[in-house]
Amino acid sequence: EFSRFHVEITPMLDRLLNNRKEWNALKEVHEAKLAAIEAAKKATEEAAQTAAAAKQAASASQSKTCVLS
Repeated sequence: EFSRFHVEITPMLDRLLNNRKEWNALKEVHEAKLAAIEAAKKATEEAAQTAAAAKQAASASQSKTCVLS
């Protein structure tokens, strides 16, 4: 509002608006990177759970007292 009454402030307002636009663009890049990291972490955890379940299923079929070969 102040820049409407004082024309000499308009260049400063333009730079401020441009700065805001640049920071918002950086924020979007950062959020995309965080989302990718979270997706990779979730996939790793799911793979570990699947491997643990498969290992548990394989050990459940073996005898606890003796091993037949």
